[in-house]
Formats: sequence, C-alpha cells, structure tokens
Amino acid sequence: MYDFDSRNLFFVNSTLLKPVVNMKQKIEAVEKLKLKSGRLPYKPDPRTFEVSAYLNKDNLPEIPAEYNWGKKIKPDNWGDMGNLKINDCTCATAGHFIMVWTSSTTKLHKPKYKDILHAYIDITGYNPKTDGEGPSVEAIKTLKYWRKNGIDGYKIIAFAKLEENNREQLKQTIYLYGGCYIGLNLPKSAEKQYNESKKWAVPRGGAKGDGEPGSLFGHAVLITGYKDDELQIVTWGKEMIMTMEFWETYGEESYAVFSEEFIKNEKTPTGIDVDVLRNDLETLQKKKAEATTN
Repeated sequence: MYDFDSRNLFFVNSTLLKPVVNMKQKIEAVEKLKLKSGRLPYKPDPRTFEVSAYLNKDNLPEIPAEYNWGKKIKPDNWGDMGNLKINDCTCATAGHFIMVWTSSTTKLHKPKYKDILHAYIDITGYNPKTDGEGPSVEAIKTLKYWRKNGIDGYKIIAFAKLEENNREQLKQTIYLYGGCYIGLNLPKSAEKQYNESKKWAVPRGGAKGDGEPGSLFGHAVLITGYKDDELQIVTWGKEMIMTMEFWETYGEESYAVFSEEFIKNEKTPTGIDVDVLRNDLETLQKKKAEATTN
C-alpha cells in the first residue's frame, strides 16, 4: 500500500522509495521546452544605414545616465507575441517596439498574435497547419519587410546599424529612438539564466563550453533601457536584465529603428524635430544610392 509524503514528494511503500520530480522542476522543464528562437546569422548588406553617420551631430540632446522606455508598460503585459509557440522572435521584437513607441507618445497599442503571425507568414512563407515551429529568418529581412509593408499597420521610416561594442552609441540609440533592436548568438548558459535569475551575464568560464556564442541559438530582442553597465530587455514576454558585457560578447547585430509612431507634435519625446530626422534620412539615402552606383 502506498502513502504520500508531501514534504519530500515521494511515493513510499515498505520496499521501495520512488522519487517524483517536484512541481518547480516540472514547471521549469516545461518553460525551457517552450523557448523558441527565430533569428538566422547576420548577412551584411552594403545598403544598410550606419548609426555613426546619423548620430554624429552637435545638436543632439544630452543623454541621461539612465533611462527606460518600458516603464509605462506593466511587466506582465508584454506578451510573448507567439514566440513561445513558433520561431517568430524577429517579428515579436517589432511588436514589443510598437508597444514602447505608442505608450510613449499616445496610447499603448499591443499587437495581437494574429497580426504578428501575419507578418511572419509573409516573411518566411510559414504554414501554421504544417510547419510546426516554423523557420528562422534574418533580422534585417524582417526590418526591411517592416519598412516596406508595415507590421500590424505600423510602418517604420528606416533603420540603421550600430557600431560593434560601442556602448555610448547604444545608449544614444536607446534614449533617442525609444529602444534598440538587437540580434544575439545566445549561449546555452542563457537558458538557465532566463529560467532562474532573469539576468543574462557572461558565465564565469567565459565564452566557451556552455558560454560558447550560438551554442543555444540565434535570437532577437528589444532593449528598452539602460543603467550603469546593465540593459533592460524584453524577450519571450518577460522583462530581463542583460549586462553590457553580455551584449558585447553575444550581440551580432544592433539597430536603431526610426518610426512615425515615436513622433508627437512634430518631435520625438526626446526633442528631435521630425523635419531634421527626415532630412537626415534623405541625405543618407542619397549617399547610399551614390555609393552603390559608383
């Protein structure tokens, strides 16, 4: 005859002790299985704007020591945008960006899963009936689609790539444009950190073993803020902390994204005049066009 010992979660009889996985372990195991990827490795495109060409201006506003654009959104209100079901992280990141912009200038708009799914289907050719978790896609391909076609009815004006490991440029991008869209080569250690500490940091052993870049998978996330040497991010519908060192070690691509939704009364919340933004983008477009034709 069996008895149940709730203190140790064992089924016991006179001859056998049989351990049962405790509830916390069950929940963590399920949560780990749910984590989805979706980003393919970065493919250089010579037509992509560089943030350095745009941010090199004397009249930029002063960058505060810390800031977080996600502060108006409740931590449990982000939603995973389908990225716990399918490999749509590049589109889910766009959905989270839309939430940040709209909450900062007008009224929060949270894209529905079906609208994020629609973009993912257009970009990848995914078939929800037969393709399971779906294919991964390059972040830059999603950004180009977003600019040309819009996601959930929201188009972006342009996007520009950051210099590698430029912390000051990263902070400028976050503060001036409402966040930063990044692509990561996540290590296996990131999965355990997500489930346990909600903080991504380079493991003690460095970028090898479980800390090897890309040993888990490629992933796209939104950075909403910064403070000291830490970044506030949103991924799989959860807020997390990511160290600057983690971004430098595992970040493969980072983008400033320019949107009409981040403009109110002809200015961005940080005071950049919309005409200046458009004029500078037109100048960059002409330079790029000349460079590709010569």
